[in-house]
Amino acid sequence: MFNKSFIPFVTGSYLSSAFAVCERLTLADLSILVGIITALLSSIANLVYTWRKDRREQRASDAAAVRPEKEREPG
Repeated sequence: MFNKSFIPFVTGSYLSSAFAVCERLTLADLSILVGIITALLSSIANLVYTWRKDRREQRASDAAAVRPEKEREPG
């Protein structure tokens, strides 16, 4: 396990390397990254929405299939 006094140095090291990478990015590079992230998030949101819509439509279809069977039964 890490010593508690060691953790800030590791965290600082990662942060400084992240800032060094970000410092080298131009505005065009940043806009490309934002576009890629937006496209990925949109695709994931669409997949979740489509999956939920399919489940909802399947439940409605199953309920509609059961309903006529119950109406046919004498009762």
